[in-house]
Amino acid sequence: MTKTVQADDTLRKNREQFNNELKMFVNQKLFDKKLISEEMYRTAKEILVKPAS
Repeated sequence: MTKTVQADDTLRKNREQFNNELKMFVNQKLFDKKLISEEMYRTAKEILVKPAS
């Protein structure tokens, strides 16, 4: 792969990871404020972590 393709791929992966972490952070805050249940938080976390792995 060329350096540009590798850089774009790395950037895309970093963006995906950041978005997943941001969503998990928001979901954690909602859970802490008792706006979502523990089961809803756990399900959302599992869905978000699955593609990142």
